[in-house]
Order: sequence, then C-alpha cells, then structure tokens
Amino acid sequence: MTQQPASATGPEPAARIRNLSVAFGERHHAVPTVRGVDLEIHPGECLAVVGESGSGKSVTARTLIGLTGGQAIVTADALELGGQDQRGNTARAWRGVRGAKVGYVLQDALVSLDPLRPIGREIDDSLRLHTNLTRRQRQERVLRLLADVGIPEPEQRVRQRSGELSGGLRQRALIAAAVALDPPLLIADEPTTALDVTVQQQILDLLAGLKERGRACC
Repeated sequence: MTQQPASATGPEPAARIRNLSVAFGERHHAVPTVRGVDLEIHPGECLAVVGESGSGKSVTARTLIGLTGGQAIVTADALELGGQDQRGNTARAWRGVRGAKVGYVLQDALVSLDPLRPIGREIDDSLRLHTNLTRRQRQERVLRLLADVGIPEPEQRVRQRSGELSGGLRQRALIAAAVALDPPLLIADEPTTALDVTVQQQILDLLAGLKERGRACC
C-alpha cells in the first residue's frame, strides 16, 4: 500500500502511525502481536486494514484508542491523532481521546451495547459527560444522530434496548454512539460481521456517507 504524504500546508492526518509494535506478556518474554505497522489516514479518507484472523488488525485499532490493556508493551516512532502525539498517554488522557478524537465501533453490537439501558441513554452518556449541552439539547442531538445513521422512527427507537432491535439497527445505534461527539476519525472493527448481505451493504453505505462528510474511517 502506497500513500501520498500530506501537503506541508494541508490538514494534519486524522491518524499517523510509524513503526508500531505491540507485544503481550512480561517484558523479557513478551509475545509480539503487531510488528512495524505504518499507516496514515487523512480527513475524508477510508483506509481498510486487511489480514487473516489473528494478524493484529484489532490490536492495531485498539492501540489508537488506548485499549490494548495493561499487559501490552506498545512502542512506536509515531502515534499521532490530529497531529498530537499520544505516546505516553495516561489512562485519564486516553479517556479524553475516546469519543472526542476517535469513535470506535466494535464488530459485535449485541455485546457492545448495554442490554439494560435504552439506546438513547447509551448515546446520551458521552454528550452528558463531555459537552455543556442542556438536557433538551442532548435529547435533540440523540434523535438527530439516530436519524443520521438511518434508524427509522428515532422517537420510538430511542427508548428501546439493544435486544429489541435487529442486528442492522443495533450496529447503526453503535455507530451513532461512536460519532456522538463528532470525532474526526471513526474506527470500525469488522462492523458487518454476522449481518446479512443487505444489511452489510447498508452499513457500508453509511460509512461511505461519513467519509463524504469529511470524517476519516478505518
């Protein structure tokens, strides 16, 4: 894969990784999972990371949001989001990154969404914690997000729990939660897994629409 370098006067890449390696275990006996990964994603681009199961795709994605786990040994010559170095981030700093700078969509929405809470509450949490919006403004934002990702009758769906939704609607709700804070980068980890062909195409069309609106997708 060949990528063109960013213009000196152009926007910073949404994400840039150079020589990323991730290993797990004790430092002197660590087992490497990812070695020497380079990638760069610019606003409005969609980058597909392709590889067989166990090749480190999910580990690479989780590294960009600081969720590799306490046993991970992460080294990189560059690990940047929006031009800002994320190496050495504390747990608190990573919490500030997730949602605001990077939205993350796991491959299994059924286990990613809280089955005990309505999806509207799930989406509202990040708005409540990270914005100064009033309760009414947050409610309006949640409904707009559900509509934007193509969920019909958002006024009704906002009160439903994940178990009451189809696989496609759950995945759309998860994407709505991931983009609630309008992050410049959306990472989708095999978002069409276990969905039928028709719903897969709908999710891919949705991601393409996000790209057209200037978000970077990976």
